Amino acid sequence: MPSNRPRVRRTGALTRRSIRRDVRPRGTPEVARDRLKYLRSPATWLAGILLAVATVTFQDVLTSTVKAVLPLDSIPDQVSPQDAIEVVEVRDAKEYGMYLVRGEKNENLTKALNSGPSWRQQLDTVDVGQAEWIVTLRGHATQQVRITDIVPEVSGGKCASALAGTLVYSPSQGEDDVIPLEVTIDAPQPRLKAYKEGSKAEEPYFSGAKARHITLNRNESEAFFIRAKSERGYCRWRYRVHYQVGGDRAEMVLSRDGKPFELTGGLKNVSGYKSVHFPSYLCPRGADTNWLTGTGEEYARAVRRGDEMPCPRG
Repeated sequence: MPSNRPRVRRTGALTRRSIRRDVRPRGTPEVARDRLKYLRSPATWLAGILLAVATVTFQDVLTSTVKAVLPLDSIPDQVSPQDAIEVVEVRDAKEYGMYLVRGEKNENLTKALNSGPSWRQQLDTVDVGQAEWIVTLRGHATQQVRITDIVPEVSGGKCASALAGTLVYSPSQGEDDVIPLEVTIDAPQPRLKAYKEGSKAEEPYFSGAKARHITLNRNESEAFFIRAKSERGYCRWRYRVHYQVGGDRAEMVLSRDGKPFELTGGLKNVSGYKSVHFPSYLCPRGADTNWLTGTGEEYARAVRRGDEMPCPRG
């Protein structure tokens, strides 16, 4: 029986009904399983590791290239300029010579002298005439530190009169080490000078026509052998170290464990010393281990005679 309904021709066009019937795209579970399988594969993990290594290597190469091309002062540093230098050591290097003993009775002094090389650690002593120190500094910044000057700063601006008291003479029985830097600390304007054994000190090390500077790379150490001399005064001082790092100028104070360096010149009139102690081997008939003692007056007479020390006569 014929129908009056209009015929509907089927086409491939999408309709609302067809879309509602087929909302989920086909094949989704299979795609997710394939992706998870890919991520778990050893080849994928190996590729990730190689990519990470390549990234780190590229960063290191880039950093090295920048440091090679740019001046060291142009590279930023995480260390403060005030912390760019580390003091490794400040050590007394004088082993022989003249020493003044403060506040010590003769019997205690004789006991300390006979105790051996450590006698100075048992007494309050001041170097007489000259002092020798080993100072070791280390670079602490990423970039290079340039030390441009080391300037002595005398406490109170000037030295006082030479100290009197008890004098101990402990001479060397061998050669002294070479001291490359020297300063006359009681000079009007003391400056560090280059020094060679057996010759006079040269021009100032850090200034003048032959001015030099010292560089410290990171974790690099440099030792300074500094000889200080005083002819007439008792001096107490610290060193002010001037340097450049990262384009900035900075400075630090160098002392011996927070205390100033100190040195006294010898008395012009040696009779002013209370007593003088010296090893007996300096005398023609002396023993090798004993110490002898004389007064300041006896020491003065020995000096006038041209003798080294007031050895017993007869």
